[in-house]
Amino acid sequence: MIDHIAGSRRGQRQEFPATGRVRFGRHPDCEVSFDPHRDIDASSRHAELRVATNARASTDEVSQGWVLVDLGSSNGTYVEGHRVTETPVSSNVPISVEFGPGGPRIRLFVGDDSAIESLPPAPLEPRRPKWGMAAAIGCTALALLVIALVLMQC
Repeated sequence: MIDHIAGSRRGQRQEFPATGRVRFGRHPDCEVSFDPHRDIDASSRHAELRVATNARASTDEVSQGWVLVDLGSSNGTYVEGHRVTETPVSSNVPISVEFGPGGPRIRLFVGDDSAIESLPPAPLEPRRPKWGMAAAIGCTALALLVIALVLMQC
């Protein structure tokens, strides 16, 4: 299960079956696809959640788990604030994943339906302020101030 905490998909949830892989990135073929124009800190093919099969040397027992792998992204993959190239993902333990510093952030959770139901809501980051309008107003005010100063000197 993926809860989008920050980025263009903030507030959305995606659920996937526990088979195969889940790819993250700006490319539209990724299962978790970020906005190619707004989520520019994420690479087009940034990271992948894979099934990891481990055979124990002392027994014939095979265990299955999950691993999150960075796919050589430009800005890195961060789990709980630490840059990783590959990290195991434990069942029933939510983790925070960020795709590039300041990029889209998700809460990743691998578990069954009952564990998902008992999971508290994901904390959403506040939306980033839109500085375009403030910058335009500031530039206009500065231009008017400069004109006023020039006219006062004449």
